[in-house]
Amino acid sequence: MNFKDKLYGCLVCGAIGDSVGGRYEGSDTVDHVDFNFEWAISDDTQLTLATCEAIYNTSGVHPEKIAERFLYWYNCRMLSGLGSSTLKALRELQVGGHWALVGRSGEYAAGNGAAMRIAPLAFKENMDRLTIKDVCNITHKNDEAYTGALAIYYSIHFAITGKWSGGPGLITMVREELADTNVRDRLMELEQYDDLSIIEIGGKYTPTGYVADSVPVAIFAAQKINTLDFKDIMTELILIGGDTDTTCSMTGQIIGALKGREVIPDDWVEKYQHLGIAGIVDEVVGNWKE
Repeated sequence: MNFKDKLYGCLVCGAIGDSVGGRYEGSDTVDHVDFNFEWAISDDTQLTLATCEAIYNTSGVHPEKIAERFLYWYNCRMLSGLGSSTLKALRELQVGGHWALVGRSGEYAAGNGAAMRIAPLAFKENMDRLTIKDVCNITHKNDEAYTGALAIYYSIHFAITGKWSGGPGLITMVREELADTNVRDRLMELEQYDDLSIIEIGGKYTPTGYVADSVPVAIFAAQKINTLDFKDIMTELILIGGDTDTTCSMTGQIIGALKGREVIPDDWVEKYQHLGIAGIVDEVVGNWKE
């Protein structure tokens, strides 16, 4: 599988996770999961694609260019379901705020908004942590939010480079790259539960809008791809409830980066084609420079 197929898989599986999870976001109880509805993406996918557009044909990653692209999508009314931290940043960018100053800080900035859109950076060579943090800081100036984004970045990096080939072990590899935070502590807790199902983990840790609740569960779920198919993993994530669009999207990004397009069921390929983003994804993948 080549590099661009992994990029395509990451973007498409992330969009699919966003779409199928979005239908059930915030549901307290889900007894049955039905994927036969009109799919739609949210800011999880939209901001990921905006990030791609800002960097896909450049030799580096520039936070100011990513912020400019976010603002373009916002001004064109191409963003939906925005969280409060991201919305604050965009409104301040709109009136001339500097990209490094508009992001929310404090405990309320420890959301999933940076982690859910960080995936494209894993497909650029020689990324440094300061740049990754700067990209997070556009909307979320918080160490937990940054650490959660770093966890997704490394999950995808290890999938792309072949250091992780599916199955248990990803959580440990990622945890070893992180500073002492609640995200890291939760990953340490999950290390002892490799034998549990996604449903059983959901009974202990329900994904929420708080990054330490969602990112570790997403990584745990991605580890199941060698024993469950993509559709089953999405189903189980939806059944455990909470912030299902973001958790499913992040899990989809990791799985897609590992398995590429081959992991996507045929009927889901057709539904993806109706999301209206296929052209953007094809352009990004076709012109991407590592």
